[in-house]
This record gives sequence, C-alpha cells and structure tokens, in this order.
Amino acid sequence: MAAPVEAPERRSALRRAARADRERHPLLVTGLICAFSLLLTVLATLAAVRADHGAERRLLQGQTRQAAAVISTAILLIQQPLSTTLAVQHATGPRGDAATFIRQVSGLVGPSKLFVDASLWQRGPGGTLRRVARVGAAATPPTRKYLLQALSSTTFTVRAVTVGARTRVGYALGDPKTGMIVYAERPIAASRRAPVDTDSAFADLHYATYLGRRISTSALQTTDVDPGTLPLTGSTSRAVIPFGNTVITLIAAPRHHLGSGLSRRLPLWLLLSGLVLTLLIARTGHRLSRGRHVAEGDAATIAELLGTVETLYGQQRELSVRLQRALLPYSMPTIPGLELASEYVAGAHGIDIGGDWYSIIPIAEDRFAFVVGDVSGRGVDSVAVMAHARFTLRAYLIDGASPGVALEKCSHQFDILLDGHITTAVVGIGNRRTGTVTLANAGHPAPLLLDATGANNVPTTPGPPLGCGPATYPETSFTIPAGATLFCFTDGLIERRGEDIDAGMSRLAATIQSVSDQPVSDIISHAVTTLRNDDAPDDIAVLAIRREVRR
Repeated sequence: MAAPVEAPERRSALRRAARADRERHPLLVTGLICAFSLLLTVLATLAAVRADHGAERRLLQGQTRQAAAVISTAILLIQQPLSTTLAVQHATGPRGDAATFIRQVSGLVGPSKLFVDASLWQRGPGGTLRRVARVGAAATPPTRKYLLQALSSTTFTVRAVTVGARTRVGYALGDPKTGMIVYAERPIAASRRAPVDTDSAFADLHYATYLGRRISTSALQTTDVDPGTLPLTGSTSRAVIPFGNTVITLIAAPRHHLGSGLSRRLPLWLLLSGLVLTLLIARTGHRLSRGRHVAEGDAATIAELLGTVETLYGQQRELSVRLQRALLPYSMPTIPGLELASEYVAGAHGIDIGGDWYSIIPIAEDRFAFVVGDVSGRGVDSVAVMAHARFTLRAYLIDGASPGVALEKCSHQFDILLDGHITTAVVGIGNRRTGTVTLANAGHPAPLLLDATGANNVPTTPGPPLGCGPATYPETSFTIPAGATLFCFTDGLIERRGEDIDAGMSRLAATIQSVSDQPVSDIISHAVTTLRNDDAPDDIAVLAIRREVRR
C-alpha cells in the first residue's frame, strides 16, 4: 500500500524541482543582464571622468600658457625702459651723462612706480667701475662681478636682492661698446602678489612664480596663496618663461573646475542613470522571464542617452559657431568693378568660439575699406574683444580716418595686459576705379597679391598688435592691376604645429596660384579645402578682392 502513496509525493517533488529550475533560469538571465549593465555603467562613468580630467588638463595648460604670455609682456615692459635709457646714454657719449640719466628715469623710480632704485655705471681702465648717477631709495650695491657680467651678456641680467624682510629683483643691462651699465631694482610686495595677477588670464588659477628652474622657498618670487601652503599640489601645470639671463618658472593650479558644468556632472548623471536602468532591467527581466529582450531594450536606451549627450555637445558647438557668424557680415556688399568673396571656418576642436573676423565697407562713391583681424584665445571674452575691435575700426574708417590712423586710434581703446588677448589686424582703403590701395598692418600676416607674376606678399611694415601702448602704423600704397586678386587671411590658414610660418606662406601662395583664373569664391574654397587640417584647432577667416577687367 506504500507505493501508491510514494508515487504522488515523488511526482510532486519533481514538479517542485522543475518549477525551481524554471525560476532559477530567469534569475540567472536577469543576473547576467544586471552584471553587464553595471559593467557598462562603470565603464561609461570612468570614460566620462577620464574625458573630463583630460579636458581639465588641456584647459589648465591653455590658461597657464595665457598667464605665461601675460608675464612675458610684463617682462618686456620692464626691459624696454632699461634698453631705452642705455640707448640714450650711448648717444650722449662714451662717459654717459648723469643729468640726462636722472631726467630720464625719475618718472620710473619711486613708491608705486616701476623701480625703487636706478643707477648708471661706467667701466673704467682695468675693469674698474664708477657710478655715474643714481635715483631712488637705498639699494644694495651690485657687485663688480655682477655688473661686469651684464656687459658680456646678450640680454639683461637678473639677481634677487634681500633688503631687510623684503625682496627685490635687480636688473642690469650693459653696452659692451661704451662700457655703460644701467642697473635698477624692482620691489616684490610683502604679500607676494604681483600686478599681473589682476589679469583675466589668472582669474581661474592659483599660481606661484620662481626665479630660475628650481622650485624652492628661496627662489619664490610671487604667488596668490599663503607661501606657507606651497608648493601647489594636485593638478598643476608648468611654464618656463625666458627672463633675461635666467628664466621664470610658473606653476599653476586651478581654483575650481575649469570646464563646463555639463562635463563635470556628466559622470554622476551616467552613474545614476546606469544604476536606475540596471534596477529597471532586473525588475522587468524577472517579471517577464525573458531577460534578453529587456537587455536589448535597455542597451538601446543607453545608446540613445549617449547619442543625446553627443547631440548636446554638437548643438552647443553649432550655437557657438552661429554666434560667431552673427558677428560677421551677413552678406558681401556689391561694389561695382570688384569681385568679392569671403569665408569663415570654425576650429575643429572644442565648443568655444574664436575671435577671427573680416569686414568690407563702402565708404564713398569710388572708395572702399576692408579689415581682416584675429584675437588670440577662444571663448566669449575673445569674441567681445573682436566685436569691440571690428566696430571701432569700422567707425573710424567710415569717419574718414586713414588705415594707419584708424589702427592707432583703435589701439588706444585696448590694453593687452587688462584684456588678456592679443589682437592683430590688417586694414586697407582702396579705390575701385584706379585700383590703388593704402594698407596698414598691426602685427597681422601680410596679404598676398595674385596677379600675372604669381602670388606675392604685399610689402608692409607691421606695427605692434593693438593695445601694446602708444604706437604708429606705417602705411603702404600699391595698385591692384586689372584682373588681379588681393587675398587676405588669418593665421589659422597657414600655421601648422612645429612648422616655420614662411613654409605656410609659400604653401598658400602655390595653392592659390594654381587656380588664379577661377572665380574668387572658388579660390577661397580651394585654399581652405586644401590647406585646412581636419583637426586644425584655430579658426580661419579669408577675404578676397578682385579688380575686374573693364570690357
């Protein structure tokens, strides 16, 4: 009688085992799906973190280079008075003139001025040294060896001077022909803060500068943090800046996250999104017992999210380019007797806009003006400087100023130390009937004249970029022959990493000469297509003006 009882129990046990197997299968599938989804989430999060760290490193290096450029400009402002003073003394005679020296440097020496002390020295027979004149507060007398070193140096020499609890930097510049030596001392504030750190290039940086290549407390010159907290730690960037017969070593660290808020929050968003998706996948897979279909759907969702992120980056870059183009002319004006064409191409990397621009302006019945310019750096600040320069030059040209005068007046509207950007431009005024053009250049690549002889540089005498202080801009006049083309451009068209700029100019000349008989729009298109690299970081602006042949 036991067998009939055991048979149902055995069948029940087999059913329970089969049911357990069926339940374990979806759990196994769901577990595999969860593991795969978590792996994707971790990898995506790590990739976003790595991309953000890479972007931060590049931004830090770029801002460090900008800060180094500001310091280099400040060094020029220190070196120039020494060179000018020495040149004046050279003109006064072999023994120098104390009265002239005192008059010349009195405006530079004193509290809150460039120097606190300046002196003029004369080398005598047998290497003896005589102080000719001195202006300023008490200074630590320079050693004979140090002054004689200035006579044999090809640049000014630098030394650190301790006066009580304060530190000064001494500069000496010598003229080996006359044996004259100009020596000056500049104080370092007790707070170790330097005037240049008010520049926008330092806004996002903690920094420390050292005299020489050695990073030590004794070599520290300036910093924006408590010197007791040095050296700067974490993510840092280094730049070495030539400084007379030595160097300044700049160490910079970010004050905060330099990139966009999106790049900073993206890893967290991906992590949270991935965890939520994993929970959804597990729940759906367990409920439907078909984890494969759930995994496919969620994989598509993850791909869609990543595609959305890429789309957002693309839209942000497109908006940046549209903003840049909105500041350029909407269309080229119609000027009888001239064939005009232009093109602007945004840089291939990043979402920040640049400062390249062009303008062509009818200013009278037969006369027209044109401008092609470039502002260093990228971002909204660069575009603001570009818009300021573009509309200021346009106003002066319409008001009747010549190219050189327009640049000179415009330069007064800028200060390279405050703006933090280098602005170059080439400005011209032409006559459409005679083809005569008057040109002035503020540190910009010279245009090319494409005529029957080939593509040749227009000879110009470049002045300094806008905002470098009082300057004049010599003007050059020439004639565009009938059928010839004046080709103006920004340096993004010719510059390549590690290559001399003359090679880029020669390549451009050969490129446009090969299509010289084509319409100017085709010449520009061919030049941009041929010369621009797919990974070119800089923007390009091109303007071409052809004087038509009268029929």
